[in-house]
Amino acid sequence: MKVKQVLSVALLLWMPTLAAAEVTVESAWLRVPAADSAGAYLVLNNDGDTDVTITSIETDVAAKAECYSIIFLEGTVLKQKMAAPVVPAHGKLKLSPGGNHLLLQGLNRELNAGDTVLLKLNTSDGKSIKAQAKVRGLRKPQH
Repeated sequence: MKVKQVLSVALLLWMPTLAAAEVTVESAWLRVPAADSAGAYLVLNNDGDTDVTITSIETDVAAKAECYSIIFLEGTVLKQKMAAPVVPAHGKLKLSPGGNHLLLQGLNRELNAGDTVLLKLNTSDGKSIKAQAKVRGLRKPQH
């Protein structure tokens, strides 16, 4: 009987980890801004069994941080705010130049190549995903 109780407790402790989404961040970076806003890029990996929705984004370097997508419409490039970006179960959400990305608006300090910016992505399950994004300089023009 005692073995059964121990196994039952062990199973109950182990079961929540089966479904819990674990989101990790890779390759977080942002460009040296040309004005008072900057694009931030990263990949969010979800190895859990449930989708994870990003509900808000925080940073101490900007008044506002939001997720945007790029839309091509009749030869024009438009940015559209994403209402609730989702990191799919057993999948990834790629935020990259020319596609979905984070936009930091109303920068409150100068950002230079080599600086690190903390990004905090809040999720619908009440958790936060933290990322250290390295500021990169602009690419050199090719001749």
